[in-house]
Amino acid sequence: MVNTKKSWKTNYTALLLAETLAITGFAVSMPVIPLYLKDDIGLSDPNTLKIWTGVIQSTSAVMLAIFSPIWGHIADLYSKRAMLLRAMGGGMIVVSAMSFVANPWQLLVLRGIQGALTGTAAAAIVLVTGIVPQASIPLALGLLQTGIAVGNSLGPLIGGLVSDFLGRRIAFLCTGFILLCAFIIVACFVHDEEKIREEELSLDNDGKYIKKKTTLSARAKKFIPNLGPILSSTSLLSLIVVAFAIQVANNTANPILPLFINQISQGTRFLGSSTGIVLGAGAAATAIAAIISGKFAGKIGYWKTLCFCLAAACVAIIPQAFSQNIYQLCVIHIAASFFIGGAVPVMQVLISESTERRHQGSVFGWTSSASMLGGALGPMIGSAAAMISYHAVFPITSLILGLASLGLFLRRRKK
Repeated sequence: MVNTKKSWKTNYTALLLAETLAITGFAVSMPVIPLYLKDDIGLSDPNTLKIWTGVIQSTSAVMLAIFSPIWGHIADLYSKRAMLLRAMGGGMIVVSAMSFVANPWQLLVLRGIQGALTGTAAAAIVLVTGIVPQASIPLALGLLQTGIAVGNSLGPLIGGLVSDFLGRRIAFLCTGFILLCAFIIVACFVHDEEKIREEELSLDNDGKYIKKKTTLSARAKKFIPNLGPILSSTSLLSLIVVAFAIQVANNTANPILPLFINQISQGTRFLGSSTGIVLGAGAAATAIAAIISGKFAGKIGYWKTLCFCLAAACVAIIPQAFSQNIYQLCVIHIAASFFIGGAVPVMQVLISESTERRHQGSVFGWTSSASMLGGALGPMIGSAAAMISYHAVFPITSLILGLASLGLFLRRRKK
């Protein structure tokens, strides 16, 4: 572990900048996928477009859910920094390749590969727990969440302008370039904690440590993620369910949002920019909430703050269904995003405080897996609801968050 105060702060600052850039990069191109399918790939039938949008968005999430616990466990065993480099480098290559696809099947395959290789947010969270002193982790995770929110705010704005004026294929190349910059920052300026695996060492006749010989089966077992810390803690189980619910809610409405905006704006010429403004404004509210919620939680308690944010988000989401224009939608979306944004860093702090440091990679990996499963289920729910009406998506999203808040409240009352 890096010991000096100056060195870990420098390390963390570079990490924060790199992750903010990475999230910005992903947010440049991901929101335009429905429009990319419609205008560039040529899916003109509305129902076909809805189905492909849901399937493509879900595929990446499913692959992330499968691989996140594995990458998190490897981070605990070997190198947290290497896992972040893998996520950024893999994303750079795969997303850039999306600019050359000619049909939805090719985009589907690349999104699946993206899910298997990426996951920069989870990798960054795990790395923070390795380079930041324990006492500073709550603040560090809160600032990291703010950086992620800033990236999600800037990305759609950049992506909207790029897609409207340069083309949607260029947006994917723009993502690749931004991820390359993030990769370089981590490679040059972020350092990992040094790991010495004592269980892999043995004493020779002279009393010196030598590396043990391990069998192939023993090495293979190391890559099996550890569920023990989660199964032994009801608090962690509750938090992972909350992480799942938040991502279901986020991904039920967000993938459909560009199509809903197109409906209420009566086919505006600048659909990409309009979508970018709405999503960017919501992400900006998330960034502000990530800072405020930590201070609020310090006064009334982290569990109470989490319950409150989930309940408030449940209420704030419903009015979006009654929006008559982009301006109304933007204002209401800001309110809903604020409360969801306040819940996420509080949840992460609670997970960190409930987990031994040596298991945090695995636990955050499983948390990311639950989140990605929610991210996979959300677009499916959203696409199904959109078959009835785009307006129906928002009450369903509200119900999901309401159930999560109620369940967490009842769970804490029993204690």
